[in-house]
Amino acid sequence: MKKYLFKCLLFLSSIHVLIAQDLPQKVAPGLISNNKEYCTTLSPNGDTMYFARQLDYGDAIMESVLMNGNWSKPKPVSFTGQFSDTDPLLSPDGKTMYFMTNRNATQDGWKEDYDIWGVEKNEGKWGEPYRLPDFINTSFTEGFPSVASNGTLYFFRANKAVRSDHDIWVSEKIGGGFDTPYKVRGGINTEEWDGHPFINANHEYMIYYSYKEGGYGRCDLYISFYKNNRWGPSKNLGDTINTEACEMVPFVSRDGKTLYFSKIENGNRNIYQVEFLRLKEKLQKE
Repeated sequence: MKKYLFKCLLFLSSIHVLIAQDLPQKVAPGLISNNKEYCTTLSPNGDTMYFARQLDYGDAIMESVLMNGNWSKPKPVSFTGQFSDTDPLLSPDGKTMYFMTNRNATQDGWKEDYDIWGVEKNEGKWGEPYRLPDFINTSFTEGFPSVASNGTLYFFRANKAVRSDHDIWVSEKIGGGFDTPYKVRGGINTEEWDGHPFINANHEYMIYYSYKEGGYGRCDLYISFYKNNRWGPSKNLGDTINTEACEMVPFVSRDGKTLYFSKIENGNRNIYQVEFLRLKEKLQKE
């Protein structure tokens, strides 16, 4: 009898652990997640994390290195600190970082809108940032650039004057650069705000946020799978991830096992992580 009870308790304990593992957890509370952080991206092998931190003058891109199983004290990357730099996303090979900034390419000072810039990493050091072409960057705000291994670039463009004109765009790779972008087709863009598109390296799925009705909170994370050369219907990631708060800026580790996202709650911003592979496979079958 005692042996049977022990097995039952062990089974219930294992169930509890599995449930706990499925709930999002803050990333390094007090060190990385300190109520002012959001938008994370990781190096291909997962040992370096980049994210945005709100500072007095604006936002800065920070770096933290995984050492002996713990994240190091974050420090600003070499090219940030003078302007408001945010939304860092690494290319799948980790050699290029695209980010969103209000820096001005043609004169001193900063702009009212944000543009997408890139920066290359050579021999472990970041070079000089460069602005993407005018047909990608306009008088509106462009941001959250995410690129697949085939070079296809996804980003959002926001016309602040028109709420419905806040959509996800795509620019395909052509030669050594990008082609003229167009709005993502299918049922992803709505009359509400849709943005922060994360595209996985193999161009199999996109995770993004939307303010559309029918979610669990102010804005939720959704996923759409790419099949037969088109984006399928968007699916809410569910109430394990989405809450009454606002979940946004998703990123999935290169092995596809962990989803990172940011939550805005009571004026605070923090970075969370959660096991993702089983959820993705479940949604893919639905």
